[in-house]
Amino acid sequence: MSSGNFENRCRKVLTMETGVFALILAAGTSSRMGTPKQLLEWGGMPLLEQVIRKTLAFPFPEVVAVVGHREKEIRRLIRIEDHRFRWVVNRDYDAGQSTSLLSGLASGEGRYHSAMVFLGDQPLIAEETIRQIFESSLKQLHTFQESEPIVVRPCFRGIPGHPVFLGNVRSMNLAGLKGDCGAKEVLRTVRNRTILPVEDPGVVLDIDTPQAYKSALRLAFRPRDRSSNVIRGKHGDRMGTE
Repeated sequence: MSSGNFENRCRKVLTMETGVFALILAAGTSSRMGTPKQLLEWGGMPLLEQVIRKTLAFPFPEVVAVVGHREKEIRRLIRIEDHRFRWVVNRDYDAGQSTSLLSGLASGEGRYHSAMVFLGDQPLIAEETIRQIFESSLKQLHTFQESEPIVVRPCFRGIPGHPVFLGNVRSMNLAGLKGDCGAKEVLRTVRNRTILPVEDPGVVLDIDTPQAYKSALRLAFRPRDRSSNVIRGKHGDRMGTE
């Protein structure tokens, strides 16, 4: 199948599946970076803008970016002219990433049954990987009962990563979601969990430190085999959904 035909098929599926929106978590303080990583230069634009634009390349009915720390500066410097995009401000970002996830999911309540959750500091995820996760998730949704919650998560060489697909979110018990680790216990209660192996290190390469930023720039903007041994150990489980 040609790449054009695959793209058209993916676009058709996404357009039809209007119950799934994209959620980008980007409210953190970037304490280990020492400067807002959302605004780091990335190919002539802020890092977060690159993630947003990559997500908007897919026909999600809506793309939501949750910001918190220095949100006014971020929104001033990142201008997205697309009617499908909007900001959500999380005033409780200091309480952990779970507050951003809850804020983002609440923003889509009543309009969407599922969310595909991205991190704002992972610009290296391949478009093919996003398609693969989405199509696998749709198959899961169509297999189980209408309200049955599902989780689909990519992994690279045994390391779980993002984006994470949360299907039928309304049926998930998120009451225990707290801090930076709460999702791990909450999502373990979801019976239908799929770990999807992918050959894409971008799903686990987040940019938390100046060294990680430099390494990511080399991977993105220099000719290099992206499948090389760039993973030195197990990364932190950012959403606690392992």
